[in-house]
Amino acid sequence: MKKIIKRLDITIPALCAAVFMLFGCTNTLAEDSYVQPTDWSEGVMATDAWVMAGVGISQTVYSDALHLAYSEDGLTWTALNSNARVFTPTIGSGHIRDPYIFRQNDGTFVLLAADYTEDGQYYDMGSLYELTYGDNPSNCIYVAFSDDLITWKNEHLLQVTNGEGTDGDERHAWTPRAIYNKSDLCYDIYWTGDDSDGVNHVYVTQTYDFISVHDLDSHIIYSPGYSVTGAGIVKANSKYYLFARDADIDYATGEGGDIQAAVLDTWGDGAFSLLSGTYCNRGDDQDTPVYVENPCVYELEDGVTWIMIAQESNYAGTYQTLSTTDISSSGSWEEITTLTLPETVCASVTRITADELEALEAAY
Repeated sequence: MKKIIKRLDITIPALCAAVFMLFGCTNTLAEDSYVQPTDWSEGVMATDAWVMAGVGISQTVYSDALHLAYSEDGLTWTALNSNARVFTPTIGSGHIRDPYIFRQNDGTFVLLAADYTEDGQYYDMGSLYELTYGDNPSNCIYVAFSDDLITWKNEHLLQVTNGEGTDGDERHAWTPRAIYNKSDLCYDIYWTGDDSDGVNHVYVTQTYDFISVHDLDSHIIYSPGYSVTGAGIVKANSKYYLFARDADIDYATGEGGDIQAAVLDTWGDGAFSLLSGTYCNRGDDQDTPVYVENPCVYELEDGVTWIMIAQESNYAGTYQTLSTTDISSSGSWEEITTLTLPETVCASVTRITADELEALEAAY
């Protein structure tokens, strides 16, 4: 049996406030900047194409930049710019990971990503591999804005928590994602962060503009009693489904290392509950781990079929791909071989219009 680790208090109080600086961590918020609902937030903008955000397959400064691919059916993906980076961050560590493109309610885009490391040391100057890649935790996420997915502007690092992480370090903020909160008329940023015992939970904080946050009170929205990583959330059938990796691996029993699902009936009303003990990607043979992470889940145009792309652990650019027509059942996912994917690290998929795709193809 998997050991159950004590959960954090549901709210972690902020210890201090900081003045906003565009290229530094920020945590203030204009209280009158409410975000009104639109067709984008209501999920009715069924567009003609999809864009995939990812990074390169090597852990280098050059590779850890935004890579894009597109699809017109959600199954066959073509890399833009010959699979080279399309945008490189100019602030923070120079590395971004887990890039997520989110459509704001005004139709424009925001890029969220993890800012991984700061020390700038390398194994060798030829390959530029990071000496302590990912070892320096940051409670800030990388943010940039775009009207067209071609030109990016207003880069800044946004502090999302001030909680204590492993061994007293600041809590890291990995795999940042966002969702519209219709009740509070704002955006909720959620991410994976550690606690002082080294256990990773899914936290959330609120923003109106992705420039500042409401406060640094980080609320846990998913904590099954063991570490989870790479959480992504989708809405289906008026409910919310969270997919994340069970990161508490027990090689003797075969528990951990793969993708599980959790459900929440109403956004903003409590925490997600594990849908079942089933690993989505193991099929009927639940005793055989596959070891994948960072699930990317999106819906096809038929409004019924869901796709999951999960990266094979330690093998960047190789995936397990699955589909289901019953997202409410963890055991319904089946492996498929109909996806054609670029050789990048897939992080997120966003719907775009035919005009936006045409502009992207023209630019790259």
